[in-house]
Amino acid sequence: MNSIFKHTENNGEVIITGLQEGLATTSIVIPETIDGMPVIEIGPKAFQSTSITNIKIGENIKGIGEKAFYMCKKLKSVTWNRKCDVIPPDCFSECPNLTKFDFSNVKKIGLYAFYKSGLKEVCLPKNIKVLEEGTFSGCSKLHSVTWHCQCDVIPAFCFDKCSNLTQFDFSSIKKIGAYAFYKSGLQEVYLTEKIEILDKGTFSGCSKLQSVTWHCQCDVIPADCFFGCSNLMQFDFSGVKKIEARAFMGSGLTSVTLNKKNEVDQNCFAYCNDLKKIEWLSARNIKGDIFKECKNIKEIFISDKVKNIEVSAFTSSHNAEITFV
Repeated sequence: MNSIFKHTENNGEVIITGLQEGLATTSIVIPETIDGMPVIEIGPKAFQSTSITNIKIGENIKGIGEKAFYMCKKLKSVTWNRKCDVIPPDCFSECPNLTKFDFSNVKKIGLYAFYKSGLKEVCLPKNIKVLEEGTFSGCSKLHSVTWHCQCDVIPAFCFDKCSNLTQFDFSSIKKIGAYAFYKSGLQEVYLTEKIEILDKGTFSGCSKLQSVTWHCQCDVIPADCFFGCSNLMQFDFSGVKKIEARAFMGSGLTSVTLNKKNEVDQNCFAYCNDLKKIEWLSARNIKGDIFKECKNIKEIFISDKVKNIEVSAFTSSHNAEITFV
């Protein structure tokens, strides 16, 4: 078996660098030793774009290089040893037939490690301390995630374009990174009091999202947070201090009630084609781009304490009836 591998030697230790030319081996085992020397590492891109279907990693392996199994289109099974506890960047990226992975010996998962892989279920146990950006990005078959890891931060783009991921338990999460669930399949979102920070675009493009419960400590809805959430018809803004730019742009909101403490940024509700009713109970001035191109508004109720309404504020709402309250 040893002869099928390309390798280098360094101070009496072996690093696997690839497969010998012309081999059609599909099921491989990384040996513990070659020529009596311990095999301690798999080098970067070692098996990239090969036709391997199964791999068992030797007990002596301490490190694996970036893109080690990148674009292994036929890879179905991986047995991961205990000494190597870091999955490097792009390690299993674009491995569409890799439907499952045992994370029980892993402490860290690198950048885009499983990007566009075939994972269907993910169970992240307590031993995991760090996940980096884009970990499961593009995993269109992923429908179930169990988050028990020590890490309480969902990194940026972690589950973006996971179109079959319909639910997620946020109860142990403190921070959600930028575009973490962009164009995912989430249908309901319950944000608990433990959540302190949400970054830009967290749930943007979630066209199936219908319900959001906002109980988190964070009282700022970040820019682009629910951009394009076309089935999100209602939202309770009572616990929110600030709504940043484009936060609900192109969403499915049918009514908007803003209280005295709600601060609103540019284009916040622009292009909300289903928006029918606005209640502006704040004394803040109404700028022209907040409700830009909202053409179907029928009722607008504005606090009589508002001092300035820009001329262009409701020019798209030709059939709207404005009442001061």
